[in-house]
Amino acid sequence: MLWTEKYRPSNINQIVGQEHFVMDAKSWIEENNMPNVLLYGNPGNGKTTAGIVLARELLGDNFKDNYVEVNASDDRRLETVRTMIKNIAQSGTIGDAPFRMMLLDEMDGMTTDAQNALKRIMERYASNIRFIITCNDRNKIIFALQSRCANYHFKPLSNEAISEVLAKILQGEAINRFSQDELDSFIYAMNGDMRRAITELQAAKASNTTLKKQIEINLDDYNKLLIKITNKNTNALSDIHNMLHDGHSIREICIGLHDATIDAKDLDSNLKFKFLRTLGESEWRSTTMTPKVLASWLIGQLL
Repeated sequence: MLWTEKYRPSNINQIVGQEHFVMDAKSWIEENNMPNVLLYGNPGNGKTTAGIVLARELLGDNFKDNYVEVNASDDRRLETVRTMIKNIAQSGTIGDAPFRMMLLDEMDGMTTDAQNALKRIMERYASNIRFIITCNDRNKIIFALQSRCANYHFKPLSNEAISEVLAKILQGEAINRFSQDELDSFIYAMNGDMRRAITELQAAKASNTTLKKQIEINLDDYNKLLIKITNKNTNALSDIHNMLHDGHSIREICIGLHDATIDAKDLDSNLKFKFLRTLGESEWRSTTMTPKVLASWLIGQLL
């Protein structure tokens, strides 16, 4: 079992590093009511987890029948909003739930037309459903949606917050072979990304490697991918698809390639500039392309 699931917070008090959201969420749970919310910030900061935990606490035993999760970056079409999301929004609750709840994950991947359609649904069926929207870049969410939600910035987690969670995992898994200095260096390298920290820790446990070696393995994956790209090896696209399948976001992959490009000492300066420019453009194109389509575009530009 993935540790990101095994050690996912089960109640609102277990969410770390996002006190502003937790404080308001507690009041919503107490009042049995909430606004639509928009959670934004870098990947790995707990936005999706916070949304799920909030829904579980508000809906209680009615969670399974009244909660729906949609990855908006995978299904960003206008037709999805007009059919599936609308049908759910206009249907009544099951049991004694106060309303239905829908988590729209990675909403910044949804088209502008689809977002406008969602705004109308949000207004029309306000008594039936509450939406929890997550995104990395709030600027890619139309203002009409932003203004209809309570907005919460999920900032990168502090080293102390990550250390607290990893300590509980190490205790739960009876692991004591990592020194505090090794853990501190490992946590620093995670740049506030809790999900990555937990994933890399589990990988180090599974492969019986040191945390330092695990970080090097991760960096080596991107160095190998960069070499394939510079050698015009079309298998690079399959490698990116495999990374997406393993749970890496397209943004995380672009950051990894960016860092590998910066560190590449043997890469021609003109080629390095081309790669960095293309990786930067991929961020803008992520608003109109699914991750797999964007990966194909990216490799097409780099090869």
